[in-house]
Amino acid sequence: MDKRLTGKWYKENMGETINIFDESPLRMKISFTSSGYYNFEPNCVYEKDEFFCYEINDEYYRMVYHIKFADGNLEGFYTQHGKETPVKYIKLSDTPEDEPYKFIPPEVFIPNSEKTRLESLKEYADYDKENKYGSSVEFVLGGETPEILEKYNYFDYIKGLDNSSDEIVFKLLDFVCDHFGHNGTKGLGSGRTITDLIGFCERNEGKSNCRGLAILLASLLRLNGIKAQHITCMPYEEPFDDCHVVVDCLLPSGKRIMLDPTWRLYLKDNDGEYVSLPRLRELLLAGELIFENPTADYNGQGFAKEYHRNYMTKNCFRFARPTLAKEGVDGRTETSRYIELIPKGYPIEKFSEYRKKDFVCNDIEFWGI
Repeated sequence: MDKRLTGKWYKENMGETINIFDESPLRMKISFTSSGYYNFEPNCVYEKDEFFCYEINDEYYRMVYHIKFADGNLEGFYTQHGKETPVKYIKLSDTPEDEPYKFIPPEVFIPNSEKTRLESLKEYADYDKENKYGSSVEFVLGGETPEILEKYNYFDYIKGLDNSSDEIVFKLLDFVCDHFGHNGTKGLGSGRTITDLIGFCERNEGKSNCRGLAILLASLLRLNGIKAQHITCMPYEEPFDDCHVVVDCLLPSGKRIMLDPTWRLYLKDNDGEYVSLPRLRELLLAGELIFENPTADYNGQGFAKEYHRNYMTKNCFRFARPTLAKEGVDGRTETSRYIELIPKGYPIEKFSEYRKKDFVCNDIEFWGI
């Protein structure tokens, strides 16, 4: 590695800081002021074609950086969704920081803007309910129970329950959270089946990122005949350094609920009603109280209520999902689109035509189950 790369570097856009270490194998840590993470490790780091390269985000939102030393700075580009964007870092110190991974409160303001996250959410509160896009979701329910579940006493969790009881939903949330935790730096591997996702956790200290946990929980719910899908929750800015993935579930009682296995979480409103993801957006806009379940917890560290509210205010701006809710599906396939719900008036000029074709503005159609 070019030793001139060693040190702490900063890029103003998104408040991005990278720390590169003079070590073999290559190692670096990265942070964003707009994210709740501090100094996390990229998915991978390597050298290619005279560039220092690193990758972040899940597969669909993957950002692949290529940088090298040039005139005292680090310069290069990153690619995302086939688009290439130039980047430039200035050096802050010859000594990289090696602080541990931890949560810090997210920034209130949108990067490079004087608007707060909540102000932006209020500015784009409305949807276009007139246009129809044909974006309904197809659920594939039931199926054979994977053998890997027996290792974790899966049947003890659902013993005596059937898919007519709401209790089975919360038991399956417990099953996932009792055995598997969250680590946003780990990724989730290449496979999306129940067996793939649990196998990835087994190889990575029992942890996965939020997408892996949400896909696993949604798959288990559908296995038991319950309509559920994973939803990607995204901020205003594009590109973004951080998003969140949760589960949108229709309880057997007919009520709708958001389940967040990263936090062993579900929410209720002031009337004691379960809160769905679209309802959460409404409550955040109105500034109303939201109440977590007593067992809400992040990796045994408790529940950071203020942090979570700020975090979801940031990430309830846009939403995305496949149109096919089936085990192993996480994106576009021959039989599934990957649609994004954007609010009315949201500027889309910066997006590629490939991306725009799957934008929808009708929230009723997007959320329809």
